[in-house]
Amino acid sequence: MKRLLFVDDEPAVLEGLRNVLRSERQRWNASFALGGEEALAFLEAHPVDIVVTDMRMPKMDGHELLKQVRDRHPDVIRIVLTGYADLALVTQTSSVAHQHLLKPCDFDQLRSVLERAAALQDLMTQEQIRKIVGGLGSLPSAPQTYYRLTQALGNPDVEVAELAALVEQDVAMSSRVLQFVNSAYFGFAKHISSIESAVVCLGLNTLRHLALTFEVFEVFRGGAGQFAEALQSMERHALLTARIARKMANQQELAEVAFAAGLLHDAGKLVLMTRMPAKYQEVLDLAEQEQRPVHEAEKELIGSDHAEVGAYLLGLWGLPHAIIEPVAFHHSWEQVEAGSQIVRTICFADALAHEAMPPGKAPVLTASQWKTLQGDQLLSGYRKIAAQEVNTLAG
Repeated sequence: MKRLLFVDDEPAVLEGLRNVLRSERQRWNASFALGGEEALAFLEAHPVDIVVTDMRMPKMDGHELLKQVRDRHPDVIRIVLTGYADLALVTQTSSVAHQHLLKPCDFDQLRSVLERAAALQDLMTQEQIRKIVGGLGSLPSAPQTYYRLTQALGNPDVEVAELAALVEQDVAMSSRVLQFVNSAYFGFAKHISSIESAVVCLGLNTLRHLALTFEVFEVFRGGAGQFAEALQSMERHALLTARIARKMANQQELAEVAFAAGLLHDAGKLVLMTRMPAKYQEVLDLAEQEQRPVHEAEKELIGSDHAEVGAYLLGLWGLPHAIIEPVAFHHSWEQVEAGSQIVRTICFADALAHEAMPPGKAPVLTASQWKTLQGDQLLSGYRKIAAQEVNTLAG
C-alpha cells in the first residue's frame, strides 16, 4: 500500500482531500499535515512514498519544504498542488518538484498522477537507485547550450526552428523542455513529444526562464569528472540515434516521438555517471575487460541499467508514455519483439548509431534480431541513412 502525505496551510483543503481519498483507502494510506513544519515532523516519524504540497504557505513555503524533503528523503516523489499559476514560481521549484498540478484539480487527474507516480516507483526495485534518481533535481546541461540559447533568445527576430535546433543538440535541455510542456501547469489537451512544438507551446519568455535556470544545474556537470569525454560521446550518440529514429519512422507524428525518445534513450547514463562515478567506472571497466554490453555490466554491479534509471527519471517528470516506454526497453529484446513500433524503432536506431559512429562498433544485435527489420534490403537502406546522418553531424 502506497503512503501519501498531503500538505496545505488551509484545514478546509486538507479536509476536502481527505473526503475524496476515502474511497481509495484500500490501496492508499493517506496522511495530512497542516504546513511544512508539521510535514517534516511527520516524515521523520513515518515512511512516506509521495508528498503532495501547496506552494504558498506561511513560515515554510512549499519550495523550502520540498528542498528539505529532497535532501533528507530523496526517494520520496515530490508533487506540487498549487493555485498560483506563476511561471517564475514554477520554474524556481522545478529543481525540487517532480511534477506540478494546479488547483482546482479534478480528482481523476490527481488520481491518475498518483497512480502513475506509484507505478514508476514500483518499477525500480533497487532502493539505492530510487534514492539516486529521487535526489536528482535536474539532468546536467552542457554550458555551450546554455550560452547559445541565451544569445539566440536575445534576438527579437529569432526563429522557432533555430531555437528548436539548439535545444535538440542537448539531451538535458530537451528533457527539461519536454518536462515543462507536458506538466499539468500548462494544461495542454494532449502530450507533446516534438521539440519544435514544445518551443512553440512554451513561448519565448518561458524558454528564457528555463535557460536561466540551467546555470544552477551546472553543478551536476562537475560530478562527471573522469567521464567528461564519455559524456560528449554519449550526447553525440543520442543525437545520432534521434536523427536515425526520425528517418525510420513512417508517420510524421511518430517521427517526432521517435526523435524525442532517441534523444533521451541514454539519459540514465547521465544520472549514473554523475551520481555514482566510482561505481560506474567499475561498470565501464567490466564491460571493456569482458567485452560485454554496458547495460549488462550495469545490471551486474548496480542492480539496474541506465534504461530503467532513465525511464524512471523521465516518468517522474511526467513525460509521455510513448517516450518512456522505448527509453525503458531499448535493451530488452523480449520487449522489443512484443512491443510497440516506437520501441522497435529506438532499439534499432540505437544499434545503427553505435555501428555508424566512428570508430564504429561491431554489430550490436545478432543476425536473427536484425532480420526482424523485414529483410537485408531494408537493413541496408537503414545503414545508409545512419551513414548519411553521421556525415551530416560531422559537417
